[in-house]
Amino acid sequence: MNQPINNTLKRFTQRQVLFYFITNVIINALVPYFGFDDLNTVYLFRGEHPVARFFLPMSLLLPLCITIDILNKTTTLLEKEQLVTSPPPKKVKIRFMLKTASLNAIITLFLTLAAMLGIHACLPENYSFNGTMLSVLSGVLAGGMAIFFTLQPIHKVKKLYPH
Repeated sequence: MNQPINNTLKRFTQRQVLFYFITNVIINALVPYFGFDDLNTVYLFRGEHPVARFFLPMSLLLPLCITIDILNKTTTLLEKEQLVTSPPPKKVKIRFMLKTASLNAIITLFLTLAAMLGIHACLPENYSFNGTMLSVLSGVLAGGMAIFFTLQPIHKVKKLYPH
């Protein structure tokens, strides 16, 4: 890619990473914290407020929403700044966004579910977790996912726009 595109994408990426990281850490740490009935006994899959109730939707929706949003913002920015000579048709962009976002979401959901089932199989029966610790873990996990799913689609946009 040429220099103007790289400079524009670098500034854009820094702002977006910071925005998504901060918002996702705060939201995904506070929602479980206030959602657990008893912070001393939180289970993976059972009870009224299990961890799976927060982790599984987060692992599906966070990659899906961030990927679609960042791909849309990135392609719009490059076209608006006229940094690309031949933008692809809208149909190709939409298919690219949906395919990338769906793949990110499904893989993340599968990996999260597999990790949770593995942990569940290794733990003794009736084992419970500390809700505060799980809330912090949820925030950190969401922040890491926000960074990854902001950077990964921007790198994929370079394939959509030949230089």
